[in-house]
Amino acid sequence: MISKLRKNIKWLQEPLACPFVLLKVNPNWVSVLGLIFALIGAYFVYEQNWLLALVFFILAPTMDLIDGTVAKKLNKTSNWGNYFETMIDKFVDFIMLGSFVFFYPLASVLALGTSMISSYAKPRVGLIIVTDNRDWPAIGEHADKLIVLLFGLFLAALGYNYLEYFLYFIALISLIGSIQRMFYAKNLIKEAEKKGTLLPYIKQKKER
Repeated sequence: MISKLRKNIKWLQEPLACPFVLLKVNPNWVSVLGLIFALIGAYFVYEQNWLLALVFFILAPTMDLIDGTVAKKLNKTSNWGNYFETMIDKFVDFIMLGSFVFFYPLASVLALGTSMISSYAKPRVGLIIVTDNRDWPAIGEHADKLIVLLFGLFLAALGYNYLEYFLYFIALISLIGSIQRMFYAKNLIKEAEKKGTLLPYIKQKKER
């Protein structure tokens, strides 16, 4: 839901992307830099240096925010690049949520597991119907979880460590979002069945 606000911060993307554009950095390397920042942030989580963890956990998704802009400015957009940066995003999510497993194992595993289920709902329906990357009406999206985690780290850096509860909250909104996405997928599938726009291999199965 918070991801809908992304269009309101587009003005930030070009200034942040400018150094990478001037240096002609391959956009895929910008994505990889986000992964490196996430790993550094995870190290500081392990060290319980919440302030530096917060800094690097802000830098990591910032690379995701600007890699597409860098690609456009350098005229290096590609389908592979789009796929690659999305996969890197998932590694970053895994690292950021998984980095707390040493201190809050149950909360961290629940946050990771429910996030995985939530993120699978959209691509899985693409094996049944023709779909796109439209926003689905559900809570617990990538940006929602990121804001919750960063706010938890911010409080921890101030000396108010409630990170375990923030991880449980991420698990909760991801679970609710997964259920919402399942019902939304059900409606999309029903609509495709009426229009006859199921994927060919699904149609063949029905005809047998």
